[in-house]
Amino acid sequence: MFSNHLTSKERLQIWRELRQKQHQTIDDVLLDFSEIKILSRYLDYYTPKSWPTPFEIVSEGYFCQSGITLILTATLIYKKFLSEQQISLPVISNNITGNTGLVLLSNNKVYNFTHGEICSWDYVKENATIFQINEINSQDIFY
Repeated sequence: MFSNHLTSKERLQIWRELRQKQHQTIDDVLLDFSEIKILSRYLDYYTPKSWPTPFEIVSEGYFCQSGITLILTATLIYKKFLSEQQISLPVISNNITGNTGLVLLSNNKVYNFTHGEICSWDYVKENATIFQINEINSQDIFY
């Protein structure tokens, strides 16, 4: 869906269409996101102030574990599937897939630990190394 062989403009158009698509559930959104191939690390997941905006991530093709999680988080907020003011973004090393980066934690559910699925926080704690948990204001995800 967001492959790097597309132009910046094409990737942004695809994300716009995805945000405008009528998803009935979070699972429908996750299904679309499961098509994104996870690339090597681009973002410093330890310093939220250095994170690019979701628009910059899509435009530049920063589709690492953390970049995809930030785009997913922004999409879920935009579509009003998430309404929390504080967003928890743990930095994990996934012992199953080998991926390292951000995941989204909301109401003891974890998004983007297993591509396209929702996992419990307990499952993640059993199957990952958790380095830190970033707590950010949901408004900051867009800026």
